[in-house]
Amino acid sequence: MPSQGAQNMNTTLKVTINGTGFAADYTTRVYSLIPHKNRVRIEIAGVTSGRLENAQAFADRHGIEQAFATHREMVQTVRPDIDNIACANHAHGPYAIEAAEAGVPVIVLEKPPVIWPGYRAGQSADAATRKNESMEYLGQVLDRVRAANSKLLYAEDFVYLDGVKGLVELLVEARRTGKGCILYQRGTCAHQGSHAPAYDTPALSGGGALFNKACHPLGPCLYLKQVEGILRNGQPIRPQKVAGMALQILKHQSPDSAQHFRVMQNVEDFGRLTVVFEDHSVAELLGHDLSISGIRNELSVLTDFAQYDLRVNPNNENELFLPAEDAAGDLLFREKLPTAAGTSFPRPNQFHSHGYVNEMDDAVRCALDPARSPQSGPMLAWDTLAVLLGGYESSDNNGAVVDLSDLIHSRAFADHELPDPEKFGGVFQRR
Repeated sequence: MPSQGAQNMNTTLKVTINGTGFAADYTTRVYSLIPHKNRVRIEIAGVTSGRLENAQAFADRHGIEQAFATHREMVQTVRPDIDNIACANHAHGPYAIEAAEAGVPVIVLEKPPVIWPGYRAGQSADAATRKNESMEYLGQVLDRVRAANSKLLYAEDFVYLDGVKGLVELLVEARRTGKGCILYQRGTCAHQGSHAPAYDTPALSGGGALFNKACHPLGPCLYLKQVEGILRNGQPIRPQKVAGMALQILKHQSPDSAQHFRVMQNVEDFGRLTVVFEDHSVAELLGHDLSISGIRNELSVLTDFAQYDLRVNPNNENELFLPAEDAAGDLLFREKLPTAAGTSFPRPNQFHSHGYVNEMDDAVRCALDPARSPQSGPMLAWDTLAVLLGGYESSDNNGAVVDLSDLIHSRAFADHELPDPEKFGGVFQRR
Protein backbone atom coordinates (compact mmCIF):
# COMPACT_ATOMS: atom_id res chain seq x y z
CA MET A 1 0.00 0.00 0.00
CA PRO A 2 1.15 3.58 -0.57
CA SER A 3 2.39 5.56 2.41
CA GLN A 4 -0.33 7.23 4.46
CA GLY A 5 0.66 10.84 3.71
CA ALA A 6 -2.73 11.64 2.23
CA GLN A 7 -4.47 10.41 5.39
CA ASN A 8 -2.34 11.95 8.12
CA MET A 9 -1.36 15.61 7.95
CA ASN A 10 1.43 15.05 10.49
CA THR A 11 3.54 12.81 8.31
CA THR A 12 5.75 12.47 5.25
CA LEU A 13 4.82 12.39 1.59
CA LYS A 14 7.08 10.06 -0.34
CA VAL A 15 7.99 11.15 -3.87
CA THR A 16 9.81 9.21 -6.59
CA ILE A 17 11.55 10.50 -9.71
CA ASN A 18 11.94 8.77 -13.08
CA GLY A 19 14.76 10.08 -15.22
CA THR A 20 17.97 11.97 -14.55
CA GLY A 21 17.92 14.62 -17.27
CA PHE A 22 16.72 18.20 -17.47
CA ALA A 23 13.07 17.54 -16.55
CA ALA A 24 13.97 15.21 -13.68
CA ASP A 25 16.44 17.75 -12.31
CA TYR A 26 14.00 20.65 -12.15
CA THR A 27 11.22 18.39 -10.85
CA THR A 28 13.42 17.26 -7.97
CA ARG A 29 14.50 20.80 -7.12
CA VAL A 30 10.97 22.15 -7.25
CA TYR A 31 9.72 19.95 -4.40
CA SER A 32 11.85 22.00 -2.01
CA LEU A 33 10.24 25.21 -3.30
CA ILE A 34 6.52 24.52 -3.10
CA PRO A 35 4.46 26.51 -0.57
CA HIS A 36 4.68 25.20 2.99
CA LYS A 37 2.04 22.65 3.99
CA ASN A 38 1.53 22.61 7.74
CA ARG A 39 3.14 19.60 9.43
CA VAL A 40 3.90 17.84 6.13
CA ARG A 41 7.39 16.79 5.08
CA ILE A 42 8.21 15.87 1.47
CA GLU A 43 10.80 13.14 1.03
CA ILE A 44 12.36 12.36 -2.36
CA ALA A 45 12.54 8.65 -1.64
CA GLY A 46 13.80 7.15 -4.89
CA VAL A 47 15.09 7.73 -8.41
CA THR A 48 15.51 5.48 -11.42
CA SER A 49 17.03 5.85 -14.84
CA GLY A 50 17.82 3.81 -17.93
CA ARG A 51 21.25 3.23 -16.38
CA LEU A 52 21.67 2.51 -12.69
CA GLU A 53 24.93 4.46 -12.49
CA ASN A 54 23.12 7.58 -13.73
CA ALA A 55 20.42 7.11 -11.11
CA GLN A 56 23.02 6.66 -8.38
CA ALA A 57 24.91 9.79 -9.43
CA PHE A 58 21.63 11.74 -9.48
CA ALA A 59 20.73 10.41 -6.03
CA ASP A 60 24.11 11.44 -4.66
CA ARG A 61 23.80 14.91 -6.18
CA HIS A 62 20.31 15.54 -4.79
CA GLY A 63 20.54 13.66 -1.51
CA ILE A 64 18.00 11.01 -2.51
CA GLU A 65 17.92 7.93 -0.31
CA GLN A 66 17.83 5.18 -2.94
CA ALA A 67 18.60 4.65 -6.62
CA PHE A 68 16.79 1.82 -8.42
CA ALA A 69 17.56 -0.19 -11.52
CA THR A 70 13.95 -0.19 -12.73
CA HIS A 71 10.84 1.88 -12.30
CA ARG A 72 8.73 -1.12 -11.33
CA GLU A 73 11.12 -2.03 -8.52
CA MET A 74 11.12 1.55 -7.28
CA VAL A 75 7.34 2.06 -7.05
CA GLN A 76 6.79 -1.40 -5.54
CA THR A 77 9.53 -0.85 -2.94
CA VAL A 78 8.92 2.79 -2.02
CA ARG A 79 5.11 2.82 -2.45
CA PRO A 80 5.22 6.58 -3.10
CA ASP A 81 2.44 9.08 -2.69
CA ILE A 82 3.57 10.85 -5.88
CA ASP A 83 5.44 9.29 -8.78
CA ASN A 84 6.98 11.72 -11.29
CA ILE A 85 7.45 10.34 -14.80
CA ALA A 86 10.04 12.79 -16.13
CA CYS A 87 12.02 10.52 -18.44
CA ALA A 88 12.23 9.95 -22.20
CA ASN A 89 8.82 9.99 -23.88
CA HIS A 90 8.88 6.34 -24.95
CA ALA A 91 8.67 5.22 -21.29
CA HIS A 92 5.74 7.44 -20.31
CA GLY A 93 2.97 4.94 -21.05
CA PRO A 94 4.61 1.84 -19.52
CA TYR A 95 5.67 3.73 -16.39
CA ALA A 96 2.20 5.21 -15.87
CA ILE A 97 0.75 1.69 -15.98
CA GLU A 98 3.37 0.39 -13.54
CA ALA A 99 2.65 3.25 -11.15
CA ALA A 100 -1.07 2.52 -11.29
CA GLU A 101 -0.46 -1.19 -10.68
CA ALA A 102 1.56 -0.24 -7.59
CA GLY A 103 -1.34 1.85 -6.29
CA VAL A 104 0.43 5.21 -6.49
CA PRO A 105 -2.17 7.86 -5.50
CA VAL A 106 -0.83 10.67 -7.74
CA ILE A 107 0.97 10.04 -11.02
CA VAL A 108 2.65 13.11 -12.53
CA LEU A 109 3.08 12.40 -16.24
CA GLU A 110 5.26 14.71 -18.30
CA LYS A 111 4.22 15.80 -21.76
CA PRO A 112 3.47 14.49 -24.29
CA PRO A 113 1.61 11.66 -22.51
CA VAL A 114 2.58 8.73 -24.79
CA ILE A 115 4.14 8.10 -28.19
CA TRP A 116 3.03 5.75 -30.94
CA PRO A 117 3.52 2.18 -29.64
CA GLY A 118 4.55 0.99 -33.11
CA TYR A 119 7.89 2.74 -32.70
CA ARG A 120 8.96 0.20 -30.07
CA ALA A 121 8.25 -2.64 -32.50
CA GLY A 122 10.25 -1.01 -35.30
CA GLN A 123 7.11 -0.47 -37.37
CA SER A 124 6.23 2.31 -39.78
CA ALA A 125 2.80 3.73 -40.59
CA ASP A 126 1.13 6.82 -41.98
CA ALA A 127 0.19 9.66 -39.64
CA ALA A 128 -3.51 8.72 -39.51
CA THR A 129 -2.67 5.20 -38.35
CA ARG A 130 -0.18 6.51 -35.78
CA LYS A 131 -2.84 8.89 -34.47
CA ASN A 132 -5.52 6.23 -34.06
CA GLU A 133 -3.23 3.61 -32.55
CA SER A 134 -1.64 6.13 -30.18
CA MET A 135 -5.04 7.27 -28.93
CA GLU A 136 -6.08 3.66 -28.40
CA TYR A 137 -2.91 3.10 -26.39
CA LEU A 138 -3.44 6.26 -24.32
CA GLY A 139 -6.96 5.04 -23.62
CA GLN A 140 -5.52 1.80 -22.23
CA VAL A 141 -3.12 3.78 -20.01
CA LEU A 142 -5.91 6.01 -18.70
CA ASP A 143 -8.10 2.94 -18.09
CA ARG A 144 -5.41 1.41 -15.89
CA VAL A 145 -4.97 4.65 -13.96
CA ARG A 146 -8.73 4.98 -13.48
CA ALA A 147 -9.14 1.34 -12.40
CA ALA A 148 -6.46 1.82 -9.73
CA ASN A 149 -8.20 4.96 -8.40
CA SER A 150 -4.99 6.87 -9.05
CA LYS A 151 -5.00 10.52 -10.06
CA LEU A 152 -3.17 11.50 -13.24
CA LEU A 153 -1.66 14.97 -13.33
CA TYR A 154 -0.70 15.76 -16.92
CA ALA A 155 2.40 17.87 -16.31
CA GLU A 156 1.92 20.71 -18.76
CA ASP A 157 3.65 23.48 -16.87
CA PHE A 158 2.19 26.21 -19.12
CA VAL A 159 -1.22 25.43 -17.60
CA TYR A 160 0.25 26.34 -14.21
CA LEU A 161 1.74 29.69 -15.19
CA ASP A 162 0.70 32.45 -12.80
CA GLY A 163 -0.67 34.32 -15.81
CA VAL A 164 -2.96 31.42 -16.72
CA LYS A 165 -4.14 31.19 -13.13
CA GLY A 166 -4.81 34.92 -13.23
CA LEU A 167 -6.80 34.59 -16.45
CA VAL A 168 -8.91 31.85 -14.85
CA GLU A 169 -9.66 34.28 -11.99
CA LEU A 170 -10.72 36.84 -14.59
CA LEU A 171 -12.95 34.32 -16.37
CA VAL A 172 -14.69 33.48 -13.09
CA GLU A 173 -15.40 37.17 -12.47
CA ALA A 174 -16.38 37.95 -16.07
CA ARG A 175 -18.88 35.10 -16.20
CA ARG A 176 -20.87 36.85 -13.47
CA THR A 177 -21.38 39.78 -15.87
CA GLY A 178 -22.37 37.63 -18.84
CA LYS A 179 -18.90 37.82 -20.42
CA GLY A 180 -16.07 35.28 -20.49
CA CYS A 181 -15.89 33.96 -24.07
CA ILE A 182 -12.37 33.19 -25.37
CA LEU A 183 -12.31 34.09 -29.04
CA TYR A 184 -8.72 33.66 -30.21
CA GLN A 185 -5.52 32.33 -28.66
CA ARG A 186 -1.97 32.41 -29.97
CA GLY A 187 1.10 30.81 -28.41
CA THR A 188 4.75 30.05 -29.06
CA CYS A 189 7.41 27.79 -27.57
CA ALA A 190 10.83 27.92 -29.20
CA HIS A 191 14.53 27.56 -28.59
CA GLN A 192 17.66 26.21 -30.29
CA GLY A 193 17.06 22.48 -29.83
CA SER A 194 16.02 20.16 -27.04
CA HIS A 195 18.13 19.36 -23.99
CA ALA A 196 17.32 15.67 -24.42
CA PRO A 197 19.74 13.42 -26.36
CA ALA A 198 16.76 11.26 -27.42
CA TYR A 199 14.93 14.19 -29.03
CA ASP A 200 16.16 13.50 -32.59
CA THR A 201 15.07 9.85 -32.44
CA PRO A 202 11.32 9.47 -33.15
CA ALA A 203 11.19 6.06 -31.46
CA LEU A 204 12.27 7.74 -28.21
CA SER A 205 10.76 11.23 -28.46
CA GLY A 206 7.68 10.65 -30.62
CA GLY A 207 8.40 13.68 -32.78
CA GLY A 208 10.07 17.06 -32.93
CA ALA A 209 9.02 20.68 -32.58
CA LEU A 210 5.32 20.12 -33.18
CA PHE A 211 5.07 17.24 -30.70
CA ASN A 212 7.45 18.50 -28.03
CA LYS A 213 7.27 22.31 -28.26
CA ALA A 214 3.92 23.31 -29.75
CA CYS A 215 2.44 21.05 -27.05
CA HIS A 216 3.35 23.68 -24.43
CA PRO A 217 1.20 26.63 -25.55
CA LEU A 218 -1.42 24.15 -26.80
CA GLY A 219 -1.97 22.92 -23.22
CA PRO A 220 -3.26 26.18 -21.71
CA CYS A 221 -5.31 26.93 -24.84
CA LEU A 222 -7.16 23.63 -24.43
CA TYR A 223 -7.39 24.08 -20.66
CA LEU A 224 -8.82 27.60 -20.85
CA LYS A 225 -11.55 26.47 -23.25
CA GLN A 226 -12.39 23.61 -20.87
CA VAL A 227 -12.66 26.14 -18.04
CA GLU A 228 -14.74 28.56 -20.12
CA GLY A 229 -17.30 25.85 -20.90
CA ILE A 230 -17.42 24.57 -17.32
CA LEU A 231 -18.05 28.07 -16.02
CA ARG A 232 -20.71 28.70 -18.66
CA ASN A 233 -22.81 25.53 -18.48
CA GLY A 234 -20.80 22.82 -16.72
CA GLN A 235 -19.51 21.27 -19.97
CA PRO A 236 -15.95 21.78 -21.25
CA ILE A 237 -15.43 23.16 -24.75
CA ARG A 238 -13.33 20.69 -26.74
CA PRO A 239 -11.21 20.89 -29.91
CA GLN A 240 -13.08 19.94 -33.09
CA LYS A 241 -10.57 20.09 -35.94
CA VAL A 242 -6.94 20.91 -36.65
CA ALA A 243 -4.65 21.91 -39.49
CA GLY A 244 -0.90 21.63 -39.12
CA MET A 245 2.53 21.68 -40.69
CA ALA A 246 5.68 19.86 -39.53
CA LEU A 247 8.82 20.87 -41.42
CA GLN A 248 12.59 20.36 -41.39
CA ILE A 249 14.22 23.72 -42.07
CA LEU A 250 17.81 23.64 -40.80
CA LYS A 251 18.50 20.21 -42.27
CA HIS A 252 18.12 21.66 -45.75
CA GLN A 253 20.36 24.70 -45.26
CA SER A 254 24.11 24.98 -45.75
CA PRO A 255 26.35 23.66 -42.93
CA ASP A 256 27.27 27.26 -42.06
CA SER A 257 23.69 27.84 -40.90
CA ALA A 258 24.07 25.25 -38.14
CA GLN A 259 26.55 27.19 -35.99
CA HIS A 260 24.07 28.33 -33.34
CA PHE A 261 21.57 25.46 -33.47
CA ARG A 262 21.12 21.77 -32.90
CA VAL A 263 20.24 20.52 -36.37
CA MET A 264 17.65 17.73 -36.33
CA GLN A 265 18.08 14.96 -38.88
CA ASN A 266 15.05 12.79 -38.08
CA VAL A 267 12.40 15.07 -36.56
CA GLU A 268 10.93 18.43 -37.55
CA ASP A 269 12.39 21.68 -36.24
CA PHE A 270 9.26 23.70 -37.10
CA GLY A 271 5.66 22.95 -36.20
CA ARG A 272 2.45 24.95 -36.60
CA LEU A 273 -1.10 24.14 -35.50
CA THR A 274 -4.43 25.85 -36.08
CA VAL A 275 -7.10 24.45 -33.76
CA VAL A 276 -10.82 25.11 -34.20
CA PHE A 277 -12.99 24.46 -31.14
CA GLU A 278 -16.58 23.30 -30.91
CA ASP A 279 -17.74 26.90 -30.42
CA HIS A 280 -15.86 28.02 -33.59
CA SER A 281 -13.16 29.85 -31.64
CA VAL A 282 -9.55 29.40 -32.73
CA ALA A 283 -6.07 28.81 -31.34
CA GLU A 284 -2.81 29.06 -33.29
CA LEU A 285 0.37 27.49 -31.93
CA LEU A 286 4.01 27.59 -33.01
CA GLY A 287 6.85 25.37 -31.87
CA HIS A 288 10.32 25.57 -33.39
CA ASP A 289 14.04 25.12 -32.85
CA LEU A 290 15.07 28.35 -34.61
CA SER A 291 15.29 30.80 -31.69
CA ILE A 292 18.87 32.05 -31.66
CA SER A 293 18.34 34.18 -28.52
CA GLY A 294 17.27 31.56 -25.98
CA ILE A 295 13.90 30.18 -25.07
CA ARG A 296 10.69 31.96 -26.10
CA ASN A 297 7.48 31.23 -24.22
CA GLU A 298 4.52 33.43 -25.10
CA LEU A 299 0.73 33.22 -24.97
CA SER A 300 -1.88 35.77 -26.04
CA VAL A 301 -5.59 35.35 -25.26
CA LEU A 302 -8.32 37.53 -26.78
CA THR A 303 -11.72 37.39 -25.10
CA ASP A 304 -15.03 39.24 -25.34
CA PHE A 305 -13.97 41.41 -22.40
CA ALA A 306 -10.16 41.70 -22.47
CA GLN A 307 -6.85 40.81 -24.06
CA TYR A 308 -4.30 39.03 -21.87
CA ASP A 309 -0.69 38.69 -23.06
CA LEU A 310 1.69 36.38 -21.19
CA ARG A 311 5.34 37.13 -21.97
CA VAL A 312 7.06 34.44 -19.96
CA ASN A 313 10.32 34.53 -21.88
CA PRO A 314 11.66 36.99 -22.79
CA ASN A 315 10.18 39.31 -20.20
CA ASN A 316 11.58 42.80 -19.66
CA GLU A 317 10.87 42.94 -15.93
CA ASN A 318 14.65 42.60 -15.50
CA GLU A 319 17.25 43.91 -17.93
CA LEU A 320 20.99 43.22 -17.82
CA PHE A 321 23.89 44.46 -19.92
CA LEU A 322 27.24 42.67 -19.78
CA PRO A 323 30.12 43.86 -21.99
CA ALA A 324 31.86 40.50 -21.45
CA GLU A 325 30.23 37.22 -20.44
CA ASP A 326 33.12 35.93 -18.29
CA ALA A 327 32.06 38.22 -15.43
CA ALA A 328 28.90 36.11 -15.01
CA GLY A 329 30.69 32.81 -14.41
CA ASP A 330 28.32 29.90 -15.01
CA LEU A 331 25.12 31.80 -14.20
CA LEU A 332 22.25 31.08 -16.59
CA PHE A 333 20.04 34.15 -16.86
CA ARG A 334 17.41 32.60 -19.10
CA GLU A 335 16.91 29.03 -20.24
CA LYS A 336 18.89 28.12 -23.39
CA LEU A 337 20.45 31.60 -23.56
CA PRO A 338 23.66 30.89 -25.53
CA THR A 339 25.69 33.79 -24.12
CA ALA A 340 25.47 36.16 -21.19
CA ALA A 341 27.20 38.93 -23.15
CA GLY A 342 25.29 42.00 -24.31
CA THR A 343 21.76 42.91 -23.30
CA SER A 344 19.55 40.19 -21.87
CA PHE A 345 16.37 39.88 -19.86
CA PRO A 346 17.15 37.64 -16.89
CA ARG A 347 14.42 35.41 -15.46
CA PRO A 348 15.10 34.96 -11.71
CA ASN A 349 13.46 31.97 -10.07
CA GLN A 350 12.64 30.32 -13.39
CA PHE A 351 11.07 27.33 -11.64
CA HIS A 352 8.39 29.69 -10.32
CA SER A 353 7.90 31.73 -13.50
CA HIS A 354 7.66 28.62 -15.70
CA GLY A 355 4.85 27.12 -13.62
CA TYR A 356 6.79 24.19 -12.16
CA VAL A 357 6.24 25.17 -8.54
CA ASN A 358 2.48 25.61 -9.03
CA GLU A 359 2.39 22.29 -10.89
CA MET A 360 4.04 20.26 -8.13
CA ASP A 361 2.03 22.13 -5.50
CA ASP A 362 -1.11 20.82 -7.24
CA ALA A 363 0.34 17.29 -7.07
CA VAL A 364 1.00 17.65 -3.34
CA ARG A 365 -2.48 19.04 -2.71
CA CYS A 366 -3.96 16.08 -4.58
CA ALA A 367 -1.92 13.67 -2.46
CA LEU A 368 -3.08 15.34 0.75
CA ASP A 369 -6.76 15.65 -0.21
CA PRO A 370 -8.47 12.49 -1.52
CA ALA A 371 -11.34 14.62 -2.90
CA ARG A 372 -9.08 16.89 -4.97
CA SER A 373 -8.24 16.22 -8.64
CA PRO A 374 -5.47 17.80 -10.73
CA GLN A 375 -6.33 20.91 -12.70
CA SER A 376 -4.40 19.47 -15.63
CA GLY A 377 -5.73 15.94 -15.81
CA PRO A 378 -6.57 13.03 -18.13
CA MET A 379 -8.90 15.03 -20.39
CA LEU A 380 -6.14 17.51 -21.15
CA ALA A 381 -3.73 14.66 -21.89
CA TRP A 382 -6.33 13.10 -24.22
CA ASP A 383 -7.20 16.27 -26.12
CA THR A 384 -3.55 17.33 -26.40
CA LEU A 385 -2.45 14.05 -27.96
CA ALA A 386 -5.38 14.03 -30.37
CA VAL A 387 -4.59 17.56 -31.59
CA LEU A 388 -0.84 16.95 -31.93
CA LEU A 389 -1.25 13.73 -33.87
CA GLY A 390 -4.04 15.26 -35.94
CA GLY A 391 -1.54 17.99 -36.78
CA TYR A 392 0.89 15.41 -38.18
CA GLU A 393 -1.91 13.85 -40.22
CA SER A 394 -2.76 17.28 -41.59
CA SER A 395 0.88 17.98 -42.43
CA ASP A 396 1.12 14.70 -44.34
CA ASN A 397 -1.82 15.96 -46.41
CA ASN A 398 -0.36 19.40 -47.17
CA GLY A 399 -2.14 21.14 -44.33
CA ALA A 400 -5.64 19.81 -44.96
CA VAL A 401 -8.07 20.14 -42.07
CA VAL A 402 -8.47 16.99 -39.95
CA ASP A 403 -11.77 16.45 -38.11
CA LEU A 404 -11.18 15.30 -34.52
CA SER A 405 -14.78 15.22 -33.29
CA ASP A 406 -15.28 11.45 -33.16
CA LEU A 407 -11.84 10.84 -31.68
CA ILE A 408 -12.19 13.53 -29.02
CA HIS A 409 -15.56 12.22 -27.86
CA SER A 410 -14.70 8.52 -28.11
CA ARG A 411 -13.69 8.63 -24.46
CA ALA A 412 -15.93 9.79 -21.63
CA PHE A 413 -14.50 11.58 -18.59
CA ALA A 414 -16.05 11.61 -15.14
CA ASP A 415 -16.73 14.91 -13.39
CA HIS A 416 -13.85 14.35 -10.98
CA GLU A 417 -11.46 14.05 -13.95
CA LEU A 418 -12.28 17.60 -15.10
CA PRO A 419 -10.63 20.82 -13.92
CA ASP A 420 -12.30 22.90 -11.22
CA PRO A 421 -11.59 26.58 -11.92
CA GLU A 422 -12.93 27.58 -8.52
CA LYS A 423 -10.10 25.61 -6.87
CA PHE A 424 -7.21 26.71 -9.07
CA GLY A 425 -6.07 29.32 -6.56
CA GLY A 426 -5.70 33.08 -6.82
CA VAL A 427 -2.73 35.18 -7.87
CA PHE A 428 -4.33 38.65 -7.69
CA GLN A 429 -5.06 40.76 -4.66
CA ARG A 430 -8.61 41.88 -4.04
CA ARG A 431 -9.85 45.44 -3.52
